[in-house]
Amino acid sequence: MGTAGARFVGSKQLRSSAGTWCCFQRRHILIDPGPGTLKSCFLDSPSLNPEDLDAVILTHRHLDHSTDINVIIEAMTQGTFNKRGYLFAHLMLEGFGPIVFQHVHQAVENLQLLKEKGAYSLDALHFETPFRHNHSAETYGFN
Repeated sequence: MGTAGARFVGSKQLRSSAGTWCCFQRRHILIDPGPGTLKSCFLDSPSLNPEDLDAVILTHRHLDHSTDINVIIEAMTQGTFNKRGYLFAHLMLEGFGPIVFQHVHQAVENLQLLKEKGAYSLDALHFETPFRHNHSAETYGFN
């Protein structure tokens, strides 16, 4: 839904920064819900329903990757009333406070904290975070 790629491209919305929606073996996963993600879900054809999400992956805290994470998780958990889904993120953010609000991440059924050399699973989907990327925020790519 978006590949903005840099703060300046994202802040001008030269390209959308709405993240990447993946479907793997009937599981719906959203990676890096940046600005406009919720709107992009409904503008896509066919539209993507955030209530269908099974997991959200947040690679790092920069706004072009995380702006819509709270509203997306609220949608995934039906307003935080239906505890469900996975959140893969690094929430201990070097003293700056969390990007994901406490009441929102408490609505997620399975919270997985990303770390260097971590291994993660969602049914048949397995991925690893082999190393911490040298970036201005703690950042994890994955294989």
